[in-house]
Amino acid sequence: MRHRNRNRNCKQRHFNHRATAGACLEVISPTNLSSQAEAASNTSLDAKTQQAMIEAINDEYHARAFYNAVMDKFGEIRPFSNIVHAETRHAERLSRLFKRYGLPVPEDSFAGKVEAPETLQIACQMGIEAEIANVKMYDRFLDFIQERDLRDTFTQLRYVSQNKHKVAFERCLNSRRSKI
Repeated sequence: MRHRNRNRNCKQRHFNHRATAGACLEVISPTNLSSQAEAASNTSLDAKTQQAMIEAINDEYHARAFYNAVMDKFGEIRPFSNIVHAETRHAERLSRLFKRYGLPVPEDSFAGKVEAPETLQIACQMGIEAEIANVKMYDRFLDFIQERDLRDTFTQLRYVSQNKHKVAFERCLNSRRSKI
């Protein structure tokens, strides 16, 4: 049992966008393939851009589920209590873009399914790692996204990850270290 918990905690420490990749594949499962193909034929977006949108919204869903799990375990503490609301706003912004392009909005398959780590210090570190991965994800998207509204959204979400959320989690981690 102890070995299993250690493996789970190790996996939790590596909270990043690899988790969203699985969700992206889930969204384009055989059962959803026909509706995805139908939606794709009704939009001018190429498949790579559509996949980027799916990955981005799933990342927001996953982050929100993680921050909610942290608050469920440790209480409504900053920066989690602030950033969880930002993740909801980001998901809503992305949902509007899905609708604008005639694409089905992926469902949130992460709510209530993500566990919090053992300590707040680990949660803060995981938040930093997630935001660094977020910046890299948006950098990757901005290499090929052509649509101005998508570029603007991804640029803004990248900025927030780099200059707001990551900084907040760094403060969180530093304050936790000083309490040890």
